Amino acid sequence: MSAQFYTLSMLKDRVDSMIKEQGENAPVAWWIFTSEDVIKYDDEGDEVRQPDAVCGEVLSNLQEYDHIYTAIGDAIDNELGECL
Repeated sequence: MSAQFYTLSMLKDRVDSMIKEQGENAPVAWWIFTSEDVIKYDDEGDEVRQPDAVCGEVLSNLQEYDHIYTAIGDAIDNELGECL
């Protein structure tokens, strides 16, 4: 595996820390992908779940898609321009 992926427990700890810093009612936008999203479809169109090792590799490799972070940053800038 090229990069470490987060577990749901690690994500919970991170969210708990952000709640302490920012408060329970701080606004947030979120996208969470889990092993339930790492699926293929067979010839009949049925979901085929992937092994944990494959899920970990796929999810950790999402960090390599810098254009996603750039698009979100651009969207925030655009929304700020609309709000101010």
